[in-house]
Amino acid sequence: MEKREIEELKQLRKEKERMKSLLDFGHEVSSRILNLDELLKLIMGETRNILDAERCTVFLRDFDTDTLWSKIADGLGGGEIRIPLEKGIAGAVARSGELINIKDAYSDERFNTATDKKTGYVTKTILSCPMKNKMGESIGVFQVLNKKGGLFDDDDEKILLLLARQAADAVENAFLYDEQRKMFESFIDTLSDTLDKRDYLTAGHSRRVTFFSIKTGEAMKFFPHEIELLKYSSWMHDMGKIGVREHILAKAGKLTDEEFEQIKSHAVFTREILEKIYFKREFRQIPEIASSHHENLDGSGYPRGIKGMVIPFFSRIIAVCDVFDALTSKRHYREPMPILGVLNLLKKDTDTKFDPVCVDAFFKINLLDIVLGINHEKVENFVIVSEDEELLKKYNLEDFYRVLSCAEYTFEQSRIIEAFAKYYGK
Repeated sequence: MEKREIEELKQLRKEKERMKSLLDFGHEVSSRILNLDELLKLIMGETRNILDAERCTVFLRDFDTDTLWSKIADGLGGGEIRIPLEKGIAGAVARSGELINIKDAYSDERFNTATDKKTGYVTKTILSCPMKNKMGESIGVFQVLNKKGGLFDDDDEKILLLLARQAADAVENAFLYDEQRKMFESFIDTLSDTLDKRDYLTAGHSRRVTFFSIKTGEAMKFFPHEIELLKYSSWMHDMGKIGVREHILAKAGKLTDEEFEQIKSHAVFTREILEKIYFKREFRQIPEIASSHHENLDGSGYPRGIKGMVIPFFSRIIAVCDVFDALTSKRHYREPMPILGVLNLLKKDTDTKFDPVCVDAFFKINLLDIVLGINHEKVENFVIVSEDEELLKKYNLEDFYRVLSCAEYTFEQSRIIEAFAKYYGK
């Protein structure tokens, strides 16, 4: 085989690989990823490889501030960068809506040399094109730097335009998903804030229970979509307290039987309220999960008296976190319970009220997260001393329980007890 034929064969193989990469890119961005950060990482990596470039950055347009921003940029340590729309090559592309191919960056007056000076990188060639939505607006900019072994050619321009069109649809979907999530969370937050304003002492309870529930789910190695369901269910677990009379919620003394029945009714109200909300398919269990956090494993709970495996598993997690937060928080009728008393109670009621699997997972949370959870939204500018932070990270709740149960303490055990005591019940 002649040398020319060998080179042609190599070129054909290269083009075949490139076409496969283009097909894979289209499949990935259109069918799998809704998380914007993951999507941007994928787009950058695939674009860099397909165009045989050294670096790639995807800028998104912020229409409110007239800037371009990127959370992820090659060579910038992962920090977010933000540039005015009227500046730089990317800004020119966003404004004009046209592709720009620069053969010599430093000879173009639009090129901003500041990033090169900061990082020590030398930009030589730039290929930049807009990402446009279905209305033809530039919603972002692709920018690839330094073609390996030469200049960006006409084929590279066509490929980048194709990638940009495919990516624009995926980015729009991710934006839409993110906007829906933010709207949903702002709705929950508003309802939660409404509850907080009824009683300042229980303010933040739902958020703290959510924090502990998420940490428990993470200890169980839940998938992201499971964590999300657990998060929203725990965040809304006490929504029914809106229907309980205020003087009962804030009563300083012991509740009468009738008043306790009123308190218990909040679980029923939670279900009734949440069942009126339209949830997308993966969240349709929320009303049942949220309203079942007072059900006990032995059937002695409320409102339905169900037991064992009939109780939704996520409700069993929320039950542990709910009791922990209630006992470690100040109430109208008492101060926070000593931490050993709280842990003893959780252990004592395991297998009767609480699922042992959920309790075990809860006790795997490290002490730093326990301290952060207890003080979540309770103390402004809450700061943990760095040496305490390192010590609290080393011990989980189970370790701490064993330490507290000892008759005598080692020097380090004394230190961890002192460190925890600084931040407990503030």
